[in-house]
Amino acid sequence: SPGYAAGGGGGATAAGAAGSPSTGGAGGAGATTSINGSPTAFSGGGGGGAHPAGTAGAGGTGGGGAGIVGDVGTAGTANTGGGAGGAGHTNAGGAGGSGIVIIRYKFQ
Repeated sequence: SPGYAAGGGGGATAAGAAGSPSTGGAGGAGATTSINGSPTAFSGGGGGGAHPAGTAGAGGTGGGGAGIVGDVGTAGTANTGGGAGGAGHTNAGGAGGSGIVIIRYKFQ
């Protein structure tokens, strides 16, 4: 039978890629900032899942979780706000990555 796959989720700066019948779309890219002193990406989109076979989509840069074939989707990376990867068929997607608050201020 044919495969069924989903598109990837959107990230902070780019839309997720469309899936094909057997390949899940990649998650969209997150945004990069140097507020914490080094370039770090946040808010990547989750990859699309696939079922019953095929290839799942990769997570977007910035903590997006990868899609998975069948089972439960991959969680987004903690402290990035990344989206969860999708799963196949009736399985649940993963959990989104927790967010983070960074406060930067100039001291004299």
